[in-house]
Amino acid sequence: MGPDSDFGTIAAAVATAKAGDTVTVAAGTYAERIRIGVPLTLLGEGWPVIDGGGEGHVIEASAPVHLEGFVIRGSGSAVEKEHAGVIVRDGPGTRIVRNRLEDVFYGVYLKGSPGSLVQGNVIEGKPFELPRRGDGIRLWYSSGTRVSENVVRTTRDVVIYFSDSLLVSDNVIEDGRYGLHYMYSNHNAFERNRFDGNKVGAFLMYSADIRLSENVFANSTGVTGMGLGMKDTDAVEASENLIVGNVIGIHLDNSPRSTTDRNTFIDNLLLANGAGVRLLPSVRGNSFEGNDFVNNRSPVILAGGAGPDVATRNRWADNYWGSYAGFDQDGNGTGDTPFVHARLADELLSRYPALGLFAMSPALGVLEMVGRFFPLLQPEPILIDSSPRIDSRQLARAAGPQVGSRPSIRQALLWITLAAATGGALWRVARRRPA
Repeated sequence: MGPDSDFGTIAAAVATAKAGDTVTVAAGTYAERIRIGVPLTLLGEGWPVIDGGGEGHVIEASAPVHLEGFVIRGSGSAVEKEHAGVIVRDGPGTRIVRNRLEDVFYGVYLKGSPGSLVQGNVIEGKPFELPRRGDGIRLWYSSGTRVSENVVRTTRDVVIYFSDSLLVSDNVIEDGRYGLHYMYSNHNAFERNRFDGNKVGAFLMYSADIRLSENVFANSTGVTGMGLGMKDTDAVEASENLIVGNVIGIHLDNSPRSTTDRNTFIDNLLLANGAGVRLLPSVRGNSFEGNDFVNNRSPVILAGGAGPDVATRNRWADNYWGSYAGFDQDGNGTGDTPFVHARLADELLSRYPALGLFAMSPALGVLEMVGRFFPLLQPEPILIDSSPRIDSRQLARAAGPQVGSRPSIRQALLWITLAAATGGALWRVARRRPA
């Protein structure tokens, strides 16, 4: 498809293609909208531009497609029609690979397309206010799909609904509402993704058996401001994630909902958040082991009030607490006394949410000091860690030697973030290591 082609438009070439054909498109700008009804491959050479002119779907398929090497721009923006740069219905095994989508309402939208691949795309939404935007990537009944190495910016959410057995890895999702908006999807893995500068990093609901490892949940601000949120979610394993600079690092609501399942949080670094973890009263059955709580305004808070057994509802063990003031007389790396977290200010905030207006004021600090001298004012413990670690495992790991000849960009960014947020603590850890 190009100047010497027998076809005047891409649409004309696609209309004559048979199932299994490949349509190759040369560089240039094509002002048209493409409809695909049979399985085929559409390849761009030299980044041809398909411009939908701000109307409808730019590329719409009702069969499996392989789409690679295009600049796709100018979808419509009708909310009720979910106009998209690429939308595929009933296309199992679809491959959307290495494209650039610009000025699109929805970016890549897969409906009923299991076993697909969305990889290496750059997706940028329309310049609308946040509530008016469409979703960057949306999966609907598309189990067994892999979503990897995409960059999604200035859209609303990345949405996963009713889609099981996914691998979502190495994506960057920035400047959205929900970096990940997730419901009714089970047995999925999220690895090495970066959710940065969204109103909520990721929110998981009504799902089970989810693995979150080596992700970054960063800089979620505003009223919601959660790095990672969960509601009615079971059997989650979150390990080695960096949760940094959020209003709330981890928010848990009725998770796990099952009495037989447990959510586990292992070896995560919760750094410079307003609160490391926020628990609602119904939350029980979670295990926090080997995590580092560093420079959070409060390591753990309650919301909505709590009963007297709150400290025993979840398991806390072998965590590093930046505010721990105990000693390690025998040098085994574990504090000699338990870490007990109980703040009068947190209890008052949980019972009377309106006091949140004063969360940053000196008034709550005065209350905390008064509570230390008047036992009748002392609150119930929020958590008890009977084996607190003395040193931060995650800071030591970041300060240690890197594998290979030089650190990756991600490692370098982590170094800079940690050094700034810890006020030099990372540098001090590095200097303590033997040469």
